[in-house]
This record gives sequence, C-alpha cells and structure tokens, in this order.
Amino acid sequence: MFSRTLLKQISSARSHRMLAEATFDFLQSFISPKSMRIFHAPTLNKRHESLFEYNLPTALQNYPNTFWNWAAQFDTSDGLIPLAINTCNWDYRSVMGGESYLFMLDNHPDLRTYLLLEAIDNVNIHAKTESGELDCIQLIAARWQCLRAESEAAKEFKNRDIREAKYLDEIKQREMFIDNMKLVHQLAIELANPDNLDALHRAAVDVTKTRLGFDRAAFLVLDMKKRCFSGTYGTDESGKTVSEHHTQYDLHQLEESYLSGLSDDTKSLVLIDDAPLYTAGNVVGQGWNGMLILRDGNETIGWIAIDNYINRQPITEYQKQMLESFGSLLAQIYIRKRQEQNVRMLHASMVELSRCMTVSDVCKSAVSFAINRMGIDRMAVFLTDKHCSYIQGTWGTDIQGNIVDESYFRSGTTNNMIVDMAKANPNEVVFEESVPIYHDSNIVGFGWTAMTMLTNNGEPIAFIAADNLIRRSPLTSQLREVIRMFASNLTEVLMRTSAQQAISELNENLEIEVRNRTYELQKVNDKLDLMAKMDPLTRLGNRRMLAHLLERIGSRVQTETVSYGLILLDIDHFGLFNNYYGHLEGDIALIRIGHILNQHAQAENELFCRIGGEEFILLVANRDAAEVKALAESICFSIEREQIEHSENPDGDCLSVSIGYTIAQYLPSELKFEEMYSKADKALYQAKDNGRNQVVGYSEQKHHTRSDKVAAPNS
Repeated sequence: MFSRTLLKQISSARSHRMLAEATFDFLQSFISPKSMRIFHAPTLNKRHESLFEYNLPTALQNYPNTFWNWAAQFDTSDGLIPLAINTCNWDYRSVMGGESYLFMLDNHPDLRTYLLLEAIDNVNIHAKTESGELDCIQLIAARWQCLRAESEAAKEFKNRDIREAKYLDEIKQREMFIDNMKLVHQLAIELANPDNLDALHRAAVDVTKTRLGFDRAAFLVLDMKKRCFSGTYGTDESGKTVSEHHTQYDLHQLEESYLSGLSDDTKSLVLIDDAPLYTAGNVVGQGWNGMLILRDGNETIGWIAIDNYINRQPITEYQKQMLESFGSLLAQIYIRKRQEQNVRMLHASMVELSRCMTVSDVCKSAVSFAINRMGIDRMAVFLTDKHCSYIQGTWGTDIQGNIVDESYFRSGTTNNMIVDMAKANPNEVVFEESVPIYHDSNIVGFGWTAMTMLTNNGEPIAFIAADNLIRRSPLTSQLREVIRMFASNLTEVLMRTSAQQAISELNENLEIEVRNRTYELQKVNDKLDLMAKMDPLTRLGNRRMLAHLLERIGSRVQTETVSYGLILLDIDHFGLFNNYYGHLEGDIALIRIGHILNQHAQAENELFCRIGGEEFILLVANRDAAEVKALAESICFSIEREQIEHSENPDGDCLSVSIGYTIAQYLPSELKFEEMYSKADKALYQAKDNGRNQVVGYSEQKHHTRSDKVAAPNS
C-alpha cells in the first residue's frame, strides 16, 4: 500500500516544482539514488532542458546524441527502464557511478519529459519492483501529465477570453454591415469586365485593400495537380501592391487549418489569430491571417490571403461576412473570365500546334496544351486507319500526370464501349461516368472517361481520350465543349502536318537517292579517270598520269625547296626481243617489268609511268643523290635478276635495262620538269653508250648529247 502522506503530496501538488520536490523526497528515502534529474528531451526547434535536479546529477551535455533516439521509443509510463538495455553503446556506469534508470513522466510530442535516477542499488530496485512498492511512480506520472494539461487548458481559456474581448463594438459593426454589402455589389460591377485574368488578379488585390479596408491582400492560384500554389499580386510591408508572379510554394507549407478549409467545400473563409505574417515567403510580423477561398463548384480556384500587418486591427464578424460575399461574387467573375480566356486559348492552341513539323510533335503538343492550359487531368492521342481497325499510341499521360511517349501502345477497337460510342458519334465528345480508368490496359482508378474520334471527310484519322484520374474533377458541359473545339483544331493541324510530313519524307528520300546516284556516278567517273591515266598493259601510269602528278606538285603552296629526283629507264634491245619472240611474249615481258617497277615506287605520290614503248619514268621527292642512285641500281638489279630470257641480246642472255637519273632542288610550284628530263635523258644515253644494263647519274655522264629521243628498232 502507498503512504497516505505521499498520496496527499502528489494529489495536492499545484505545480510541477512541488510535484518534483515530493518525488525526489520519496525516492531518496525509498531507494536512495546518488542523484536525480527531471528534464525535457530535445525537439527540432528546442534543445534539451533540465527542469529539476537533486544532488548534482550528470550534465545533459554529457549524454550522447544516440541516447535521445533510444529514449524516444518508450511512450508509456509503465515502470523504470534500466540504462543497461540501451542500444546506443553508452558507458553510463563510468559517468554516473553505477546502475541507472530512466522513467517516462510525460510523452507529449512537444514536451517529452523524463526522470533519470543515477547510481542505484540494483538488487534493491528489483526487490521494490517485484513487491509493487514502486508502482506509485505511475501516479506521479499521471499527476505530472494532469498538471501539464491543466496549464495548457488555462492558456487556451485565456486565449478564448482575449478573442471574445475583441467583439465589444458589435453594435457599431452591425450598422456598417449593410453599407459593406452595398460596397461588395458595387465592387462586383467594377470588376466584371477586366482585360484578362491577370488584370482581375491585380484589381481584386487593390479593392480588398482600398475599398474593403483591409491592410494587405494577395491573390494566390492553386494547382492541385502539382500540389502547389503560385502568387500573382500581393502587398509589401508598406501596403504597396507588388507582383508576386515569381513565387511558388508547396501546399504542405500551409497551416493545417488552411488545408482543412481547402478540402471542406462548405468553407469559404479561414482565419488564424496570432499567426506569422509573410511577405513573399518571409516572416515579417504577427497578427491575424485569413484565407478567402474562391471555388468553382467543388474545384478550388485559389484564394485571397488577407492580414492586419500594418494597423493591427482585429477583424469583426461583419467583416467576415462581407469577405464571404465578396469571395462568392469574385469567384463567379473569375470563372466567367476564365472561360472567355479558354476560348482565346483555343486560338493559341491552333498557333502552337501549327508550329509542329511532324505528326508526333503535333500529338505531343496537343497533350501538353490540354493538361497545362485546359485543366484536363490526363489526355492521350491515338492514330488509326480509315477502317478504324486499330488504335496506335503517340503521346499521352501517365498516372502521375507526366507527358510520356506511348508509341509502344497498339490495340484493337473491338469490345471497347467508349471506342464504339466515339465511332458512332464522330467529332463529338462521348463519355462514361463512374467507370474504371485504364492505363496501358490496366485499371488504375475510377471516374469519368471521355473520347472523341477525329475524322476528315468522314474518314477516321485519330482519337482523343481524356479522364479525371488525378483531381477527380467533374466533366462539365463547358469542358466538353472546349474539348470538342480543341479536337476540331487538332484535326485540321493533323491533316495538314501529315501531308507536309509525307512531302518532306518524299523529298528526303529523293535527296538521298540523288546523293546515292551522284556518289555512284562519281565512283564510276573516278574509275574511268584512273583507267585513262593508267597503262592497260603494265598497270603503271601513262603520260596523262605523269601530267596529273606534275600538275598536283605545281599546285602546292610551300616556301621551302624540295629535293626532287628523276629516274628514266629504257629496256635494252627490246625491239630485237619483239622481233624474235613475238609481241605476245613482249607484252608478257613488259608486264613482268611493270610489276618490278611498281614494287620500287611504294612511297606516297610516287608512281612509275610508261611514256614510250619500252621507256619508263619515275619522279621522287625528298631523296638525296645517294638514295636516288640506290633506288635506280636496285631497279636495274631486280630486272636483271628476273632472268627474262633474251637470246638475241648482244650484251647478255637476259633482258636488261639502262637507267639515267638526275636530282635538283626546286620549290614545288617552280619545278622544271623538262630540264630534269633532259638531264636524265642524257644520263640514260650515256648508260647505253657505256654498254647498257647500268645506271648513270647526270653528274657522272660525259656530257654526250642526243639530238632527239626516237627509239631505234634495235635500241
């Protein structure tokens, strides 16, 4: 049984301090802890706080951060919790001097309160707990929570009294009410014909301040699909109307009272006293804050935010009624103006759709325009053939309202009631209420679904499908008419773009075909040009090729001289070879020699050219005299090693060649080929005079001359 004295102390405590002192006295005499502390746990906006202490307990700063997360899992005041079971790896014994226990006094989310007992005899605690002698601490916790609730209730009563005191001038305000209602109707007439919705936003803010007498106002537009709201016009701290079009806020930033008001169709005005007052998202003061909600049936358009930042005057009941009447009339004006603007939007849709270059772009633009500017939750465009045998996806909307590519989707048109209705009523909006809503042939919700079949001269070309999966807004007659008019615009643009795309694709195909033909023709021309420059027998260059190489060298722009070498080669006694072996064997011999010569001209831009029956020439660059001589000797040796039999050769048994060469330094554009040829020809003449089958450079020859270069039959 509990001590009557203790129970009396607990029940008679009128403050947390008195209860804490009684608790400390009881626990010290009963279980003798070394020290005790009652404290608040930290919150997001507040540090931990020590409330009451006994005998210098461990400072809260020495508690590890992980302790608070561990302690937060205990929500009831069932008994003492040993720190020995902590999961935060805290060596509390070395800090507190022994076994310690935690007790939850109050689990209020903003004021979690604990009692911590340090350095207690563990055996004594277990004995007291088993006997039930410690159950009285639960009564202490209950009394602690009761004191907290009484304190909060007292504060609430005080706030209520303060609010009630503000209505002492009710009689005077009642007389003003009639005048205010007349003013509201006058304002409705003045606001009835704005130039556009933006002008209506500003005018509504201005009259709320200047004519209705409120300190500050802001017009905010709600986007329930994005769960956000955007500013239009508002008021700064000095009371001046300013643009707030750049501002956008998440809906969850609103007070719970505002969110409840938005979801309650019966509420049009929500007020919060002693609330933070904002300008463009920044806190500027405190006062009452109001939300005048504007609705279109069950759909929330937005609201006018009002506060008393400047004069700090309270709002009267009659002002609230005046605001509700003003909000109702303003919402009607807004709805009408929005419908007028929608008609203009349809014109804008024609302009926007007409900018698209492909059918796919038109469909994507149509979906984007519908969900962003026509207030439709989800829309998709499907193409079809003239027999309406299938529907092919283009662009649509996923279950979150995002525009997505649905070209992968293809389905038949049979056994689909909404499609059958659309086929039976072309160019009209057909719909079903309270039916399953599909996405990719899967049910994703219930609501209305609408469809219209677009036709051109009676032939189907596409379907538009729409539903209300996201916001569950009703399908009004005005929205159906807007969809029908939009579908008419889309039909026209689809037909025009389809024809333009077909022409564009045809032109592209023709251009590709022309490019391919031109490329093939160029390849043939290049091949013919190469054949014209090649000797058909030896597959070496001919005189045309030589002229082409010289022309290419002469076209080079270069400021440094280049070392050029010219090798001139003549087959020895080739006339005798032809006379003895016949022209067929002569041709074979030329082919074999041509193959050898080709192997000795592997560098870039080097090519042996046949310039006579048995005469060949090679122009090389960037080689000195020794390299040119070595190349010429290699050619002469390779042909001799080929061992082409020539029994009529006066100088040997095999076919041989005589070679003359020369080198010179020129700028590429100033190359003097005739001069080099003349020198190489003289060297060749000297090689033949020296007995043939040898190489002679121009500097080595004995300056013999030949009046002309006409090959003798037995040369």
